[in-house]
Amino acid sequence: MLKKYTKSDFDKLKTPSDLLKYMDNIKYGFVSKNGRKYFDQDKEWDRDWYNECIVQSAEGLLRTNCGTCWDQVELERKWFQEHDYQFKTIFSWFEMPEPNNYPTHTFLAFKEKDKWYWFEHSFGIHKGIHEYISLDELIDDVKSKQLEFAINSGIATTKDKKLLKSYEYKKPKANLGVRDYLNHVLKAPNSSTKGCQDTFVQ
Repeated sequence: MLKKYTKSDFDKLKTPSDLLKYMDNIKYGFVSKNGRKYFDQDKEWDRDWYNECIVQSAEGLLRTNCGTCWDQVELERKWFQEHDYQFKTIFSWFEMPEPNNYPTHTFLAFKEKDKWYWFEHSFGIHKGIHEYISLDELIDDVKSKQLEFAINSGIATTKDKKLLKSYEYKKPKANLGVRDYLNHVLKAPNSSTKGCQDTFVQ
């Protein structure tokens, strides 16, 4: 049985592994503009997500314990920033007109000593802290898993690999709607990421 954490426990977390365990309290879902929580199997999710979803701040997610990867990365950002890690937050999507059914993903990558690590809580079977030699290797692996997920969901084909783009992005304003959030994450970053091309990381 998972330990039930409280909001005050967040300030006591000492390692990335502690944070990952803490985040098991968060259920995958989204919060609407009027505060309604939608969870994975909600039959009204598809109808309401694009127009009603907000992207919560870290503090908002600590209150609701309900969020997609978009929200969860903001909580991760708060912890890694407060603990002085070198890290990047990255948005990955199939670059095509939206709204569409192709999955997006946001994730946090942090550096420790000479290695990069993918910190992942929301992406189902890939939950964990994964080690890589370089940031480029990390991003390529996340994108391959995102493509595999989209193919297995019956949404994408192998040909769609060329559509996958990854953008580094900074902290958004709290409670942005979907359209405003996408506008934020797709802005050209001030990135020193190796391999950066135009406005995207890879």
